[in-house]
Amino acid sequence: MIINNSQKHILNKEIRLNKGFGLVDAIVGLTLLFGVITFGIYFSSLRLRTVYNSNLTTAINKEIERDIERLKSDFWGLFFEENNACNGKYCFIDGDYLPVSLCSDFTPEIVNLDSWNIDEDSSNIMIQSWKPGSQRSKVFTGEPVTISRELTVTSPLGEESLNKTIASISYKVKWPSKDIHWVSIALSPEAHSWCHHLI
Repeated sequence: MIINNSQKHILNKEIRLNKGFGLVDAIVGLTLLFGVITFGIYFSSLRLRTVYNSNLTTAINKEIERDIERLKSDFWGLFFEENNACNGKYCFIDGDYLPVSLCSDFTPEIVNLDSWNIDEDSSNIMIQSWKPGSQRSKVFTGEPVTISRELTVTSPLGEESLNKTIASISYKVKWPSKDIHWVSIALSPEAHSWCHHLI
């Protein structure tokens, strides 16, 4: 069988077309590549966002924990007097009971603590807010975070006839995308032990 030059040219062209990629194959290949890259970027950003939220939650927890420890220390020292007769234990001068006016409601003493007054421009002394900066944690250099705490003084067991000695403190955290009630705690001054009890 004799094949002339024109037939060889056509035969070689068909072989190249069959062995190579066509236009449709190229488009499908590029589409799949673009899809893989897009999903890779999406899941990478999702992972980074999850890591950021985890670090932010940890930093907020530590900031609130530091604040609670300061308040606990000041609550313990409320009306505490250092006296040689106390032998290093918690006591008051002469061991007298606290006045009834103090025992009935500890609110004025709590709001006058140094650790309570953070925001001097606050219109409500019962609510204090602050913005932890990068000196606390590097994660705070991102979105501005505002932590606020609100004081509510209640009676034990909700009995109005008892002294208001339970300080319920609610912490809220706010940043541009969220406004969350973070945690609530209940503290009682050690000085309450020196009050006359009704029960």
